[in-house]
Amino acid sequence: MRDPETSESYPIIWLDEKAGLRLIRYKDDIQWIVQLRQSSRWRSRSYSTDLPTFFRDYPELDTGAIRNAIAIDANKRLVSSQKP
Repeated sequence: MRDPETSESYPIIWLDEKAGLRLIRYKDDIQWIVQLRQSSRWRSRSYSTDLPTFFRDYPELDTGAIRNAIAIDANKRLVSSQKP
């Protein structure tokens, strides 16, 4: 069983420690969730099912770094799904 998405140990795709923001992938792969650190917990700030909407809503973020992090995450999942 996976940790709750507010957990510190929930798998992260991208993290900006300075801004206190992180991007996670919802457990069913249907959306990305942007979370904001508040006190000692991560709180969901917004949800997006497609990247153009995500980048439109967060133009201040480093889209190149986020695209790269998403590609790395997708590649890891693909490789792990092909293991016998």
